[in-house]
Amino acid sequence: MSMTDVDVEEEPTAAYVLSLIGGTLGLIIGFILIIIAGSLAGLSYSGPPAALFGGIGLWSIITAIIVIISAYNLHSDPWEHTKWCVIILVFSVIGLGTILGLIGGILAIVYKPEESESVPYHPPTEAMKRFCPKCGRLLNERTRFCPYCGNEVGS
Repeated sequence: MSMTDVDVEEEPTAAYVLSLIGGTLGLIIGFILIIIAGSLAGLSYSGPPAALFGGIGLWSIITAIIVIISAYNLHSDPWEHTKWCVIILVFSVIGLGTILGLIGGILAIVYKPEESESVPYHPPTEAMKRFCPKCGRLLNERTRFCPYCGNEVGS
């Protein structure tokens, strides 16, 4: 059973919602900047300001989409919260993501998933003969990395 097969008690809902809102606001800002660039170009003032607004608007849309996708992945796979929070944080900072995306990424960092009590118990078989030194779970003797915490348990 892998970590993605195990249910968690609480999902990182606040991190998910704040990251989604931050990404959505980043999209809105990007579209507004592209509209401003189009307006400047329509006024026969299509020099560097129009290109600058258009480029920043496009960059904001790209980074906002990445934040929204990462927020969705954070919600659907909370065991991989570290990976998704780093992506949310980086693209909230380098894009025009709002402070809400940044807060959502920070909440995802501090999130610690716990297993649900509804996980069925499977008694150990003969092949399971050692324990993970980090989390204490019973492991197969051929397991190199603990499937519960990722700790290397040897070869």
